[in-house]
Amino acid sequence: MKQFNFQRFLNVARWDLTINSKFYIRAAILMIALTSSPVLLYYLFSILNDGIFFNENHSDNVWAFSVVIALIGCIYMVISSGYMFHNLLNRQGRINELTLPSTNLERFLWHVVVIVVGVSVVWHVGVLFADLLHALFRLGIPDADINSITTTYYSNSSWEELEDYSFPIFWGSHGFEIMFYVIMMMFCYTRFFCLVNAWKYRYNIPLTFLFYFILQNVIGLFMLFLGHLIITNLDSPEDMENIVYWFRDHPHTIFIGLDIFAFLLYVGIWLLTYRLYTRAQLTTKRNP
Repeated sequence: MKQFNFQRFLNVARWDLTINSKFYIRAAILMIALTSSPVLLYYLFSILNDGIFFNENHSDNVWAFSVVIALIGCIYMVISSGYMFHNLLNRQGRINELTLPSTNLERFLWHVVVIVVGVSVVWHVGVLFADLLHALFRLGIPDADINSITTTYYSNSSWEELEDYSFPIFWGSHGFEIMFYVIMMMFCYTRFFCLVNAWKYRYNIPLTFLFYFILQNVIGLFMLFLGHLIITNLDSPEDMENIVYWFRDHPHTIFIGLDIFAFLLYVGIWLLTYRLYTRAQLTTKRNP
């Protein structure tokens, strides 16, 4: 059997969307409701307080709405990643999925499409719905400007404003490298929930948070130990200055190295997730 056949992939998608239609519909409705809630609560609060925000001189808070909605999207993406293999939660679900006439690669790629593409599409629909609510409420304010929440995420002025608020050392001529690293590490953070879900089907989300808590403490202690080791082994204060000067004089090398590390880590997380998924069994001690 070929590792990937597009027709079998579509059959997997059709089967999953049919069996889990209620699950996906509820998840989409929840996402749209959460993304719309900041706008709705803001204007309902104004209505209940005699239209405190209903005047043409008051800001429409598009930037604040976009930040809150983006934060909601990040949280939703994390939780969704923890439900990537929700079909494997119980024994019957594993039987249904693992006995499908398809390969592991086809089933795994469908789960990737749901998590990566599906969640992004639903979030954008939620943003559009929040934008519509915002426009409707602003229409009730005479002579008020109506700005779009959606275009805020993609306009050049928004990125320039973000750059102005960022500490200068992280931007300058190396803004792209830093942003790439930050975005890739955010993806690594969320996709690690997929990895743990492939290893543990129940209670995997709190288990992942526990792992991150332990990892942060271990890394913090290691960095303290490393810093103490470096300082105690310096022959003179000038050695410390040389280290600082090296980092200052080679920022491009450092940032490129961080970008490569983040990218390889991201790829490694997906490869390990796929490996764990292919080793799924009907019952194990870890997943009874």
